[in-house]
Amino acid sequence: MANKITFIYDYKDGEIWSTPMSLVNEFKKRNWEVDIIKTNDTDLKNWVDSKPQTDIVLFMDWGRFDSEYLNKDLVPAFWIQESGDDPQNFERNYPKANRFHYTITPAANACEEYKNRGINAEWIPHWADTAVQFPMNLEPKYVAVTSRGFGGSDFLDYLTNWAEGAIGNKNGMEAKEHTEFLNSGLMIVQNSRWKEVTRRLFEGMACGKLVITDRLPEEAKLNELFVEGEEIVLYNDMFDCIEKINYYNENQFERERIAFNGMQKVLNNYTQIQVVDKLIKKYESFNNRSSGSIG
Repeated sequence: MANKITFIYDYKDGEIWSTPMSLVNEFKKRNWEVDIIKTNDTDLKNWVDSKPQTDIVLFMDWGRFDSEYLNKDLVPAFWIQESGDDPQNFERNYPKANRFHYTITPAANACEEYKNRGINAEWIPHWADTAVQFPMNLEPKYVAVTSRGFGGSDFLDYLTNWAEGAIGNKNGMEAKEHTEFLNSGLMIVQNSRWKEVTRRLFEGMACGKLVITDRLPEEAKLNELFVEGEEIVLYNDMFDCIEKINYYNENQFERERIAFNGMQKVLNNYTQIQVVDKLIKKYESFNNRSSGSIG
């Protein structure tokens, strides 16, 4: 009998690409039965009332949704909360964490705070979806690109305007267009809004591009994910960012060396494959404890 996982998130009818879908598709590849419940009280109540049989319940949200039906006591299963918008939404995610067996968060500092408050939490950084993010052999249109979009970052807006067409800045794309856009620059430039490790780093690296991003505080633990100057490039301020974009534009060998190293680090550690590996392992451990087994 196949294992079953139930996803709870803001699913859109006809959706083909999203962060949850990266895991949905990976579980399906492993022959898990997958069910998707939309984040609204009506659908959740109907699901709970149906007394569903499932092995894992995975709730994925950016912090704004809550419901009395998000509760591990209502449906026997291993309940996981993915707090994808930590650290900025930590105080919204924390109260819900008490109703789950296990919380995963992409923010190292948020993970420490969950643990300090007695939550069973693990730091699982953001990941790339290799089914939709990969290198393409395209003629570069830009020196650098950012998928933040105008209005999303004063820093990146200024940088884009300063570059006078050499930097592409666009968001709101579907999977194919998004990947083509990331591949249309020689490098990816990013600036965090909350001094956090963002998903864009992993997506850019999965496309085989050099990623340049702002230097983060020590508690973000970016240095535990990527080696500066070997897998990623960090800048201190606008002047430093511009200098480094110019340097790596002119130094193809160094740009491609770091880009390749970053891509290998992501492919080997931070994709939907490794995330599903970890979730299944955690589920098996939970199942063993629940059945009284040792291990």
